[in-house]
Amino acid sequence: MSEARPHPLLATQVSKYPNYPQAKAYLVDFLAHGRRAFFRTHRYAYYKHSLSIQIIVIHLKSGIYEVRAYPVDAFFVATLEEALKVHDFRAWLFAYDPRIRTIYYITGSQKAGIDRYKQVKQVIKTKPTLALASQAR
Repeated sequence: MSEARPHPLLATQVSKYPNYPQAKAYLVDFLAHGRRAFFRTHRYAYYKHSLSIQIIVIHLKSGIYEVRAYPVDAFFVATLEEALKVHDFRAWLFAYDPRIRTIYYITGSQKAGIDRYKQVKQVIKTKPTLALASQAR
């Protein structure tokens, strides 16, 4: 019986995605109005993580932010809406409390799965009390 060897291309592509500390660093840069973004508005900012991975930080609601990483070499997107429909991504949801300048991790697509991540994101976007719950002390 032969052994299955890991595919070298897949292993290198997985490692190109940012991890949780790097995703949080992109959010910190966005909140501090840093200059690392190559395109920035008051609602979102684009960052280049590597030659094939792009990062977008999005201000979803008051105090709620999404950091999403997706490949750019396989396809091109023209609008923000098209970029958000990409299924080959990793994403993290964070809550930011400006009173004490603290970032809280809500969930991530790699930990919870893409379908569960999208459910959590949709609930946060539609129910404002959940978005404010992390800030209530």
